[in-house]
Amino acid sequence: MVAGSAAGAVVAANATYPVMEINIPYVVSEVAVAFIAVIGNLLVILAFRRERRLRRRTNYYIVSLAAADLLVGLLGIPCALLTSVGLPPHKHVCLFTTSLLVVLCTISIFSLVAVSVDRYWAILYPMGYSRNVRTKTAIGIICVCWVAGGIVGFLPLFGWNNVQGEISSCFFEEVMSPQFLVFLYFATIIGPATVMAAFYTHIYTVVLKQLKQMVTVNGTSSGTHGSMLRVLGAARKREVKATQNLSIIVLFFMVCWIPLYTINFFQAYYPPWHAPSTVTFCCIILSHLNSAGNPLLYAYHLRDFRAALRSLLFGLTPEKVVGRENTAFQETPTEQRDRLKRVSSASILYPRSSPSPCSGDTVAA
Repeated sequence: MVAGSAAGAVVAANATYPVMEINIPYVVSEVAVAFIAVIGNLLVILAFRRERRLRRRTNYYIVSLAAADLLVGLLGIPCALLTSVGLPPHKHVCLFTTSLLVVLCTISIFSLVAVSVDRYWAILYPMGYSRNVRTKTAIGIICVCWVAGGIVGFLPLFGWNNVQGEISSCFFEEVMSPQFLVFLYFATIIGPATVMAAFYTHIYTVVLKQLKQMVTVNGTSSGTHGSMLRVLGAARKREVKATQNLSIIVLFFMVCWIPLYTINFFQAYYPPWHAPSTVTFCCIILSHLNSAGNPLLYAYHLRDFRAALRSLLFGLTPEKVVGRENTAFQETPTEQRDRLKRVSSASILYPRSSPSPCSGDTVAA
């Protein structure tokens, strides 16, 4: 009876989803998105490797996202095209193919959570962040994100699936366990989105309060102490701008991926309902479009990446592209930021009437 039911399910699946039916507009759109994703993210990775100025802690998370998006174009989209026509018909290969995009999406969302925590710590606790967070720390966190994303995404391959025996066709909604799709929706989309929204909301609330306090103090101060507060305000403004740009990247990711995951959730939670195939295909393309659009966001919103990409594409020297503003100092951006944080901390601890230990060679120490 079980074998007969399984065979009937396969026949029904084949009747609903013809194995060799090809949606030409969908295939063309996916190929175009894959091409743009591969070229754009490859340029981002090459620019990061070429320009030492980009090797800041936060930018390592950007490169992690670019690597995941590059794999979406190289492997994820071809796998999606195969499963759209019911291929491959082998059980384990099918589960690997359908799980790969889940893996890459989960790695991306974990990386976004990591960079959100990084920004939260850097903005709200700058001194502790400067003392405890190093480049190796960021690389270690990124490795954890990739390992955790691989474990979560490949759970269907490890046994949490809806496949019994061998299969004759491979479709995502047929082989994925409904319970796994519900878990995926809350654990990798809704939960992280809520956490990141809370982080960025708190960041902006605290920063606006601090900026108002700085403006008030700066307006009643003069001389060295007032100048120091103006420098602190400029440093804080750069941090806030970087956080704002990263929040746009996070928002773009959510806009692209939430519709598809929501469709999968409702189809798993309420099996009689199925989204129209046209809507499903559009949501799949939208999710993959995130991988193609991210490099454009980096180039538009992140000035350092924009300058590095211009240098890479047009063969300009970094000085001509970045300009005098970023080349006037011998110290690295990380050293400059850490120095400003030490100076600002000393300005708060030591009032203007007291001699500051941050004058002269003490700052360099």
